[in-house]
Amino acid sequence: MSLLENFSIHAWIQEHQMKTEKGILIDFYYHLFLFEPYTDLSAKQVMLKAAQIGLSTLEILKIIYVVKVFGIDAIYTLPTDGDVSVFVNGKVNRIIANNPILQTYTHDRDNVEQKAIGKGMVYFRGTFTKRAAISVSSDLLIHDEEDFSDQVIIGDYESRLQHSKYKWHWHFGHPSTEGVGVSRYWEKSDQKHWFITCPHCKKEHYMSWPESIDKDKEIFICKYCKGELSDEDRRKGRWVAKYNMGDIIESKGKEKIKIEYSGYWIPLLIAPWIKASYIIELFKTKSEEYFWNRVLGLPYVGSGNKVSQDIIMRNLTEEQNFQKGRIVIGCDTGKYLRFVIGNELGIFHYGEEKDQKDSEGKILVSKYDKIEYFLNRWPNSIVVFDQGGEPEDSVRVRELKEKYIGRVFLAFYREDRKTQQLVTWGDDEEYGNVVIDRNRTIQLVIDEFSDSRIPLFGSEADFWDYWIHWSHIYRVEEETKLGTVKRRWMRSNRDDWVHATVYWRVGMSRFAHGDGKIYENKPHTIKTAPEVEFDQTVTFNPLKPEKKTLFDNTWKIL
Repeated sequence: MSLLENFSIHAWIQEHQMKTEKGILIDFYYHLFLFEPYTDLSAKQVMLKAAQIGLSTLEILKIIYVVKVFGIDAIYTLPTDGDVSVFVNGKVNRIIANNPILQTYTHDRDNVEQKAIGKGMVYFRGTFTKRAAISVSSDLLIHDEEDFSDQVIIGDYESRLQHSKYKWHWHFGHPSTEGVGVSRYWEKSDQKHWFITCPHCKKEHYMSWPESIDKDKEIFICKYCKGELSDEDRRKGRWVAKYNMGDIIESKGKEKIKIEYSGYWIPLLIAPWIKASYIIELFKTKSEEYFWNRVLGLPYVGSGNKVSQDIIMRNLTEEQNFQKGRIVIGCDTGKYLRFVIGNELGIFHYGEEKDQKDSEGKILVSKYDKIEYFLNRWPNSIVVFDQGGEPEDSVRVRELKEKYIGRVFLAFYREDRKTQQLVTWGDDEEYGNVVIDRNRTIQLVIDEFSDSRIPLFGSEADFWDYWIHWSHIYRVEEETKLGTVKRRWMRSNRDDWVHATVYWRVGMSRFAHGDGKIYENKPHTIKTAPEVEFDQTVTFNPLKPEKKTLFDNTWKIL
């Protein structure tokens, strides 16, 4: 590389006449708002982007450039392995094929999962496999479409930067809801907006919805004088930061946070090739969530995308649960075995177990001993296990399935596209397995919590850790290739008790007693929250009475 190229990515692009994956020369005339983001080499960056904005080409060229110039290793993540394949084959490889200089960089090692670039390396990885967080050190992490990725795996990648002198961390993507994914880092950024100057009143401002569009005339307008803005007016602008790097500000949650990210908000409103009529059409034809996330590039703040504390805690009850009738245990496997226990009256216990090992790693007490204790304590109880987890978990749950025939079931998350059933219980050779529509069943359980249909026998303190797992999930909206909308529940942190509850709920759908009728709501006064022990005793501590509405001791069958 020439000396100038080592200092300027734009000199590099110009010198080699870089082209897009379609063979079109890189030109910033209509993408002037991307000129500065190309040059930004801040260690910490975040970009909230709309769709159709041209950021994929930036991400590819920028990562190749910094890996080549600095000789660093980088990890580039996308939500799934399928996304990686589409991105690398459909974008990265085609850009390399259209640019001879890039072919000279990558001739040593070049495949879908990794590319050698000079002395450096780029690894492309999905986030929904056990091998995702590969055990290689890295100098730069780039998370693309972070809100649709496994947030726990994303967190695991942090350790890959420990031994790097660079520790660069870049975040790109469509936001989903506030407080997760890219919006979490946006709150810690200088929050740069694209400011344009009105040719009429000469005031400088950034564009926003709906103030910057006249819906009747279908034109872009100045927020101050309401004069019409041309495509050229929107094209010519500059990035203006809301905060200075290093500033200490107060977040929406009243917490003090330090500004340490270079942040860019790139809505479709600032793209000069996009007409106002197109924005209005999207507003009319797409969902509100889609419009905010994909058009405005903003997190959607509507209800229903997160599980509030009230949704769970409104189900607390003082009534006694003597653990009679059919007992169902929902269990999520993993390093910690997290379980939920209840009957047709509701949930009366949840907890976790971990293998107890000696200094050499030999298991002294198995976490599954607790589940066997429950199975023996309640002879008519059944367990619905997550069939996944670690390999040793898969072996143990299948051993229990063989030992307790007809009482231990293995749950598989899978969408049944033929019947649209939420739950399918296996027959014949599939007996003992149950297939669950993950997202729709999670939504069902949330809806029932919202309607106070799942009593929780305990106090707010008792169920605090349980609710924390529910607070870690959020809903995203995706548009399929057929143009239909699908909603998925994602996690930002541990959500094991969420899935244990789903497995318990699925077990209740088949094994609960009663006819499943739903009776009228009745007011109920909570004076306390009970502490239910396994010897079937109940103790009470007087609390200030408050009103609560609960259903009678009934269950809604799937």
